[in-house]
Amino acid sequence: MPTTMLGLLGVLLCALAVSSGVTPQPDFKIKSVAGKWYLIGFATSAEWFVTCKADMKMGVAMLTPTDEGHLEMAYSSLNPDGTSWRINQLAKKTNIPGKFSYRSERWKNDNDMRFVDVKCDEFALIHTVKTKADSTTVVSKLYGRTPHLSQVVLDKFTAFSRKQGILPENIAILSKNAMSIPGGFTPEKVVTPEVEKICLEMNASKLQESEVRIKHSLNKNEEEFIFRRRNTVQQCLQKHRIHCSLDNLPNIALLGSGGGERAMVGLLGSLVQLHEVEFLDSILYLSGVSGSTWCMASLYQEPDWSTKLETVKDKIIQRLSGPKVSWTDAFAKLKKYYYEKDIFSLTDFWAAMVVTTFVKEKCVLFKIDEHTLTEQWNQQNKDPFPIYTVIDKRSKQKKEADPWFEFTPYEAGYSHTGAFVGVSNFSSQFQNGSRLKEQPEIDMLYLQALCGSALADGEEIVKFIWQMIKDFYQRLFTQIRKMLQEMGKDPDSPPADKFYQVVSDLVDMNLYVLDGKDPSALDESIRRTLTDLAGGKDQLIFQVGELNLTDKEAAKLYMEQYTVDVHNSLSKWFSFWPYDLCLSIISCMAQWIWGRKYNFLHNMTDEAVPAPLLESEMRDFEDAGLLLNSPYFSVLRKERNIHLIISLDFSDGDPFMTVTKAAEMCKKLNISFPEVIIPSEDFEKPKDFYVFKGQNVPTVIHIPLFNVVNCGDKIEECRSKYKTFQGSYSAEMITDLMDKAGKNIANNKENLEKVIREIIEKKKFNTVLTHKLQ
Repeated sequence: MPTTMLGLLGVLLCALAVSSGVTPQPDFKIKSVAGKWYLIGFATSAEWFVTCKADMKMGVAMLTPTDEGHLEMAYSSLNPDGTSWRINQLAKKTNIPGKFSYRSERWKNDNDMRFVDVKCDEFALIHTVKTKADSTTVVSKLYGRTPHLSQVVLDKFTAFSRKQGILPENIAILSKNAMSIPGGFTPEKVVTPEVEKICLEMNASKLQESEVRIKHSLNKNEEEFIFRRRNTVQQCLQKHRIHCSLDNLPNIALLGSGGGERAMVGLLGSLVQLHEVEFLDSILYLSGVSGSTWCMASLYQEPDWSTKLETVKDKIIQRLSGPKVSWTDAFAKLKKYYYEKDIFSLTDFWAAMVVTTFVKEKCVLFKIDEHTLTEQWNQQNKDPFPIYTVIDKRSKQKKEADPWFEFTPYEAGYSHTGAFVGVSNFSSQFQNGSRLKEQPEIDMLYLQALCGSALADGEEIVKFIWQMIKDFYQRLFTQIRKMLQEMGKDPDSPPADKFYQVVSDLVDMNLYVLDGKDPSALDESIRRTLTDLAGGKDQLIFQVGELNLTDKEAAKLYMEQYTVDVHNSLSKWFSFWPYDLCLSIISCMAQWIWGRKYNFLHNMTDEAVPAPLLESEMRDFEDAGLLLNSPYFSVLRKERNIHLIISLDFSDGDPFMTVTKAAEMCKKLNISFPEVIIPSEDFEKPKDFYVFKGQNVPTVIHIPLFNVVNCGDKIEECRSKYKTFQGSYSAEMITDLMDKAGKNIANNKENLEKVIREIIEKKKFNTVLTHKLQ
């Protein structure tokens, strides 16, 4: 048998094996699918489709439930010659809700049809297995209540079809050509009052998972996981002949600080060594800031990574030292971010075009890994419980409320206010605690960008971002003409070169002003080009007196309004892809918008939440390292009851800033934390292991990455070699850095064991004392 035939047979067998396991939507109600639908997506394992899909256009289906529970299906579309093509079927119910069967007399095949995913007022994903004689094919169809579905839904359909073994060339999103629809398009959703009522009832049944939770307690799922994980911790300590009951078992949290790729690699090296000395399973929580979250995201891609860390480590090293994500793939990801959600910010640009160059996240099917935090986690997971941390920018700047914000596999929210929402609903729009509008869950790439957005809070960094955007526009402009031609648009109407001229001059003008240079020539060029675009009519551009370069704050405000005004002028002629993306980036730069999301606390009335957190419709989030470069406050929640904090400090500069600053903040906030005293000589020559403890406070172990033990007298040389902002590390640099970080663990195995024993003895003593007092 020829190789190609074997390949096709393999794909078919794979498709049938997968399809047999496709189950209908659990809460399926037949009346919810009644009415008019547009056929938007079509995918099949049949070979004929490859040559015919170009002629296949969007059509209309009418679904009518019968009194017996069957489903009448009428489909119609227009043929290329203008004639109408229609087909009617009666799909009979089975003993499984959402599963139907019918016989097609036209095609002489038997059909097993299942409603896999239905949002009754938006889309329906249907999967069918067609059997004819000894041949079987699978078909996936995507229907919409309107001809337009979000990119999220389209991607869901594509991913589902691929999972069924359907090849990419056999998957199509059908053309939105009104001529192919009998009667034309209906712009509004056609949903009957009865269906609308069913939709509301179904949405209400799902509301519990989207509700806001305001309470100083752990999420129930986290609580259950920790209960099981403590048994693993107990078994781990017993290997070291540390015996204690579950009541006296210490809760241990491992913290990874920020520090870009240095922190990512350093945390990996530390975890590998913790595994080597058999203490990794003693860790209950793993929490990270900035670069450490990049390592965490890579680890949790692999279920139960802590049980196969050597293999996982090799994969990560190979990826980090390998090629970057291509510009084309990164740009495609940026486009998806732009179109799939309501709010776009510089964090989206940062994620797609910058963070990808560091973490190089890829997977086979989707090129850039698009898993979410909830998809990465299984309740039976054998790894430490992960906590990713950021801060609320406004709360940090105005000191008006709790700035500490965390993401776990179950919830996202303000750590010490005790206000949380399901992590999959973090981006959604809320009103008074109830979800108004669903938005897609942030994926792990975006979460890494949000956690690692240290650039979001630096004036000097503005130049860096403007320059990055300028490079991006230069790269994009070379492809714009090709993109527009592929979309059937005339690149000279409006002229693409004039758009590029204006935005290029605008970027340069911002850079000139930041450097204190006169931008008059650029200003004149912008005004002249805008006037040309307007057919000789002057365009109003913000001008209040003259630009005063000696007053930096005034110059900044001037350029902010000037940039917004140019943006608004260009929007009159360039409101379609990819110009709309370019203009959105400019708008975000002018207003310096990072990490903007809907505020899930908006308009709630709860005295437990500071009023400023309830008032604004949106909040901005950024790198927690901009306030404290270690995630202490995520594990200092009272309900987590942490007894030992192991702080791995990968920060640049002062090796004790995180722990001393944490102690100061805790004192002001009246949070239990040990006193931190550092010998003066250690600031220049830090050791590799420090212990801070006290009465009724958690014990803190502080481990600076570079120290006199692993670097000798070359500490500054090590810091210079591994700077926070530099190009990707080579394989040799990665190995060397992992080795240095690992030595900090290997050299202190006995010290770590000693600290754990002391904590257990203290807990035992306190337990005995409590019993005596009773």
